[in-house]
Formats: sequence, C-alpha cells, structure tokens
Amino acid sequence: MVDVSAELGQLSELDELTGPAAATVLDASGWEGERRNPAKEWATTWRRDDALAWIQGDGPVEVEFTLWYREVEDEWPDPDTYIDDLYEAASAELPRVVAQLESGALGARLEVSGEDLTNGVDYIAHTAWRISDKVLLAGIKHDDTEAPVQLVVVVREYGAGGQDDEGEWL
Repeated sequence: MVDVSAELGQLSELDELTGPAAATVLDASGWEGERRNPAKEWATTWRRDDALAWIQGDGPVEVEFTLWYREVEDEWPDPDTYIDDLYEAASAELPRVVAQLESGALGARLEVSGEDLTNGVDYIAHTAWRISDKVLLAGIKHDDTEAPVQLVVVVREYGAGGQDDEGEWL
C-alpha cells in the first residue's frame, strides 16, 4: 500500500488548499496526472502504483487518496452475499493506515477532535484529526452497490465544502 504521509504533510502546510497547489504537490511526489477536467487548470485524477488520488472541488479543494479498493462484482459472484467480507477486509487494513499516520512525521501534529469531521460523508469506519487548519481523515467507504469498497485518506480545509444531496462537490 502506498504511503502518502509526505504528500499529506505538504498538503497540510499549504496556506490554502487550491487545485494548482495540490497538483504541484502530487506532481513533485511522483504521481502521474491522468485526467483533466476541461474547466480546471490542473489534472483532477492521479495515479501512483496501485493508488489513486482525486482533487475535488474548486477552491479550496479536497484531495482524496484511495489506497485500497476492491470491486464488488470482481470479488465474488454474488456481491450481496459477500459484501460484509469486503467490509471486514477493508476494516483490517484501516488500523495499519491510521498507525502509519499517527506514528509518522504527521503524528505530533495530529489533533483528535470530538466533533464530526466527516463533512456529511457516510463512512463505514473512520478516524479523523485536525491538523492546523485542515482535516485529515482515514476511512472506509462504499458509495453504492456498483462502486468499489475503498480505503481512503482525505485532506481538506476545516469547515470547507462537502457534498450536496446529489453527491456533487460544493
């Protein structure tokens, strides 16, 4: 699994988490920009090894790293029967990612908060911290029956953005 601690450290130190600034961090860290939204000046999807990253929103943006994912229909012939197994597999990986973040260079800067830092996103399981004026969250999500189960790490401005009822980024 790709370690994104260095990228998260750089992103958390930005004065403002903008698309161009996030793209510069990803590019300098060896991520390959894959897709560019014609309305944006930067690549919105990125890849490094088996990990993916998305820069979502306009400004400030949210950067989501997908470190682990399993396609529901690829795993087993009957997804409804085995979805709990996928959740368990992802849940087994989450503590490793959390431990990596807490014990790495970011660890001393991470602040546990009693407030809900999910920004309205429904996670199966997650751990979230404040880091300066940003939110850092590691979590497992499964958006719908056709989507993969994913272990993601998200960094965004504290109190910024989120998704509306249709899943569009604010």
